[in-house]
Amino acid sequence: MPNFCAAPNCTRKSTQSDLAFFRFPRDPARCQKWVENCRRADLEDKTPDQLNKHYRLCAKHFETSMICRTSPYRTVLRDNAIPTIFDLTSHLNNPHSRHRKRIKELVCLCTFRFPTSP
Repeated sequence: MPNFCAAPNCTRKSTQSDLAFFRFPRDPARCQKWVENCRRADLEDKTPDQLNKHYRLCAKHFETSMICRTSPYRTVLRDNAIPTIFDLTSHLNNPHSRHRKRIKELVCLCTFRFPTSP
């Protein structure tokens, strides 16, 4: 079964590319940061275990410095990786966003990069 990217406005799935997909972290604090950055209200009430089991983000949402390519066959995230690259331009108006709940606020009408933590 293919993995689908959980980011708003991202239509990537694992069968269409060789992009890596990453599970949401089980660590509650880090998982919360992923959910906040995704701007998906429907994920806010899910536990870290539920998110880890059912949701993924593709590599396009992470700075290249957060991704470790340990071998040609395995791609992993650094332990402190937080997704910071999202295209929020038309998520509110996109009727084909895989039946996701609409985001109440749109912070920016451009590609948005969250600042990375030191």
